[in-house]
Amino acid sequence: MTDVRRRALRCGLLTALVLGAALGAPGCSSSRTAPSATPAPEATSTQTPVPSATTTAPSPVPLAEATREWTRRAGDHFTASGKALQEVSEASASGDEAGLRDGCTQLHDTNTIGLQRDLPTPDPRLTDELQRMIDDINTATHACMRFVLNRDDVDAVNYRDYLGRAVEHLHRAKQFLEADLAPR
Repeated sequence: MTDVRRRALRCGLLTALVLGAALGAPGCSSSRTAPSATPAPEATSTQTPVPSATTTAPSPVPLAEATREWTRRAGDHFTASGKALQEVSEASASGDEAGLRDGCTQLHDTNTIGLQRDLPTPDPRLTDELQRMIDDINTATHACMRFVLNRDDVDAVNYRDYLGRAVEHLHRAKQFLEADLAPR
């Protein structure tokens, strides 16, 4: 096994620790709440409605509340991603290429399929960073799969680099998330 390949395999452990810590963002729990019931539409009437002086437009949902709701929906993806990263790091540390392939597949599916479905977030900045993270994880996991299949050192370097970039985007996303959830 080449030095580049060993470093790429070991990189999974460091990346998993960093990314796993970042995934522990406040409000990213896996608990789900039932959607609130919406009132039934009013019956139509042939009478002309009388305008009310007390009728007001609905107020927008505060960012913190909307973000908490989004984290309840998306939290399962972060939990699954953390588990996939754990599998990647364990497989990397032990040189288990089948485990690495499985972990990379799970990491790909959890993010580029699962989390992607839960975008956009209520905060466009958070959405942008998460999209960049997803894109980098997509590139990293494809390089990871090529690395497992072909054992090409270039793929090992690409896998490591793009996973590192994904971690950077996740750290910035976590900062936006924490700011959005901070009491005002």
